[in-house]
Amino acid sequence: MKKRKRHLGLYDPSLEHSACGVGFITRKDGHQTHEILKLGNEALCAVPHRGGMSAEGVGDGAGISIDLSEAFFSKLTKSKLKTGKFGVGNFFLPNDKNQHNRADEIIKQTFNKFGFKVLLQRIVPVDMEKIDKRAQKYQLPIKQWIFLLPDRKQETYNFDAEIYQSMLMIEAQAYQDLSLEGFYPLSLSSKLQVLKGRLNSWELIPYFNDLNDPDHRVHSLYFHTRFSTNTDPH
Repeated sequence: MKKRKRHLGLYDPSLEHSACGVGFITRKDGHQTHEILKLGNEALCAVPHRGGMSAEGVGDGAGISIDLSEAFFSKLTKSKLKTGKFGVGNFFLPNDKNQHNRADEIIKQTFNKFGFKVLLQRIVPVDMEKIDKRAQKYQLPIKQWIFLLPDRKQETYNFDAEIYQSMLMIEAQAYQDLSLEGFYPLSLSSKLQVLKGRLNSWELIPYFNDLNDPDHRVHSLYFHTRFSTNTDPH
């Protein structure tokens, strides 16, 4: 006879259900360290059962949200950056490669309109050898923009609000033009950045080279690995 599941501590079998894998790691002192990313990788490697995958083993999707690393982005831009004084935007570019320059121009013109000084733009480097060969064709390049707080004297200037308005302006153009399909901001902020892909949980951090740089130090990390509950995983 099949045994009935019973209460065990806080566990209630009536509440059991399938769900995505999510987690959060932080330092209470707010100090940025590379150890947080190492612990994040350990946590992601512990939840493969919480992520959907195709029959050929391609992950349904995994992503990470982390605070902006002062040390890492200072090294990239060869500038001394301070939290709250710079922003980072990560974008998926249009599916049509012929539209990539147009997408870049939309971002550039929007940033100019808001007075953001661009320090660096680049494709976020990845290591395809860290993921299954069958998954490689599904990965999308991420274009990253690093920019400075405008030189404003008004005490009422709100950098985060201006960044948000710039994102709305970019989205308004990206989402209303079918030729720009796939053009999408993963994150645009002076506080955090998002990196994600069609990945399994254990592939996420090894795949993004930035996350394995010892100078990439953060104090908080959220992760998500997709377990489809209302649609078929793809």
